[in-house]
Amino acid sequence: MQSVDMLLSLVALTVLFDFSAQAWTSAPTVTIKNGTYTGVNLDSFGQQMFLGMPFAQPPVGDLRLRAPLSLNTSWEGTRNATAYSDICPGYCTNTCDNAGYPQSEGMTAARQGSREWDIRHNCSWFVQRSVEMNQPVIFVNFNYRAAAFGFLDSQEVRDAGVGNLGLLDMRVAMHWVQENIAAFGGDPDKVTIMGESAGAMAIAAQLNAYGGRNDNLFRAAILESGSPTTENYLDTNQTQPLYDAIVEKAGCANATDTLSCLRTVPYETFYTAANDSHQWQPILDGTFLPEYPTQMLQQGQYVKVPLLMGSNTDECTSFGQYGIESTEQLATTLAVNYPRLSNASIAHIIDLYPNIPAMGCPYGSGDGLLPSGYLDKQSAAIFGDILMVSGIRLFAEVASQTQPVWKYRFNQIPINYTMEIGGMSTTLMHYVEVAYVYSNQLAVDANPLGTRPNDLALANLMTSMWISFVNNLDPNYSQVDGAPFWPSYSSSPKNLVFQDNWLGTSYVEFDNWREEGIAFINSLGAELQH
Repeated sequence: MQSVDMLLSLVALTVLFDFSAQAWTSAPTVTIKNGTYTGVNLDSFGQQMFLGMPFAQPPVGDLRLRAPLSLNTSWEGTRNATAYSDICPGYCTNTCDNAGYPQSEGMTAARQGSREWDIRHNCSWFVQRSVEMNQPVIFVNFNYRAAAFGFLDSQEVRDAGVGNLGLLDMRVAMHWVQENIAAFGGDPDKVTIMGESAGAMAIAAQLNAYGGRNDNLFRAAILESGSPTTENYLDTNQTQPLYDAIVEKAGCANATDTLSCLRTVPYETFYTAANDSHQWQPILDGTFLPEYPTQMLQQGQYVKVPLLMGSNTDECTSFGQYGIESTEQLATTLAVNYPRLSNASIAHIIDLYPNIPAMGCPYGSGDGLLPSGYLDKQSAAIFGDILMVSGIRLFAEVASQTQPVWKYRFNQIPINYTMEIGGMSTTLMHYVEVAYVYSNQLAVDANPLGTRPNDLALANLMTSMWISFVNNLDPNYSQVDGAPFWPSYSSSPKNLVFQDNWLGTSYVEFDNWREEGIAFINSLGAELQH
């Protein structure tokens, strides 16, 4: 079987590959290290999928809140890999609208395919385009533990060395790929890891893992709207009360070992106790993530591989603090969200992002105010740059000194996709590029790409450039007529602006907007707990 590149996407473990559109006469089978699976055919694309394959032992019972263990079972005969497994529990209940998929604690499953796991990340068109380009990819998605199941924190957690479990799940999944992808026709030496938003932050964590130790699990990375510094890394002074509240609600307050007690309570009890609490996130555990990413970047402690990264024009609209009516209220809000920021730093940030509506976010929206708050456009600009934009620029500046980096800005308004903020409609916020990256033409609940020729053309360009990067470690072999040349990032930093609208088609810009404000934010790593 032909050796192909593989793109490993941090969404949920799924592998999809294409042998040109055709009707299959029998179900596909594959034999991996543990045994043989039967998959399913997607005849409309001529693609084969293997779904719900475990890559680790289920983290249930005494394995709850422990580091993942590789799958240690094998079998004779054939097992079905024909249906998606449950998704990992998040901040919701089993009865809420969670993209229509049931949740389960024992969710560490490998999936190969992309028909209906999450229609917003459907990769069928992506794979189809890779075959058209004669640069075929295999798409791998996987589940990992989220919320308190994957990122619980406290002194007890740190003493036991069981922090960042969701990130460790990803690591085990990548080892599974190294051991098994050749059975699907893939090349374990040609793995690209890719993520968007929290997925991009997870990719960044894998690049920083163990102080930048290179375990040869991947050769390139794609980060959309996320960076090593997007997370606000909390310490136990901030998380211990939240852990203690879960312990109390779970009935473990009187236990000698509260962490062990949390492993013994029923799933529903732990889930209910944890679901009312904090949005748990990665921590600096001293091992997997030994110190603040800003420090690791400055010290060169990250895996040095080619990178493709970027953000959307109005990322800030998704992350602003709204209802801000005065400079004093804005300063207080910054202090509450970033308690280590000095008063002098807060004052300077506010000076660098003045309350001039035409300079605020949504950008390009003129002098209009957001009815929700007199200073809300200023607030959106500040919090958006702190959370999302600044870290991407910092990573590009640092990494481009040692490896190839390509950076973009997405500037296309999708069809039928708007968000109201204080009565003002904005359309270039966080996440809207996803349908274009995947050429996702049939998404029905979010990010519909639609049928406008300009959207389809832009999606084809972006998909083709992503595929070119995966295969060639350079996005400029897209095979798209008239495609702009995408320069790598350098001391004369440039972005490729992706658009096809009344402003024109995609073009190259200097990456120097909001230069002074972003540079100051990037100098505050410790104060921002980045």
